[in-house]
Amino acid sequence: MDDTKTDYVKNPNPQGKGTVAMLADWDALRPQLPAVKTPTDILRDYCLSALVLAAKFSFRPVLGKIYYLYHDQSQWKLSLVAPSEWGDRLPGHFVAACELQTDMTWKLDFAELEKDSSAAAALLRFVDGFTDTLANQTNLVDELPFYSSSLPYYQRMLATGLSVSLSFSIGKTSPAALLQARTALLPSGR
Repeated sequence: MDDTKTDYVKNPNPQGKGTVAMLADWDALRPQLPAVKTPTDILRDYCLSALVLAAKFSFRPVLGKIYYLYHDQSQWKLSLVAPSEWGDRLPGHFVAACELQTDMTWKLDFAELEKDSSAAAALLRFVDGFTDTLANQTNLVDELPFYSSSLPYYQRMLATGLSVSLSFSIGKTSPAALLQARTALLPSGR
């Protein structure tokens, strides 16, 4: 064999897609089951996490890193770039700093959200839509996004992790307490 030539083996999976990559991603995004949460915490975590999962992004979020949520017209965007780093090219109104928790829920910091901005109004519309959806659900666990084919890959993986985590929390909560918390979130008259 000629030592000047190297054997070329075509990589059958050049983009890293497939079962092995998916299992590696699931291992990184698998939730650590949380301590028992209050019903209000469960619903808050579900709403805020649903907001982040509704955002457009194409990277794999990692635990403990801060991300930035923006809103532009009718679209949510999650970015690695802080508002101060964008200069004049901000991708929309800044909404919140976001951090992925070990139970695959998201913690959001709205401290810098401008209260009278279009982003604040969009956030209120999102929460209203979320509570409308809750009002029409008979069993919260059945409605969790365990697998949602309409979501992009990383959002789908995160949604599955969120669903596992929330279903665990819901299972540790009395149905009456969860219903009471859900009813408290809904505007009166529903």
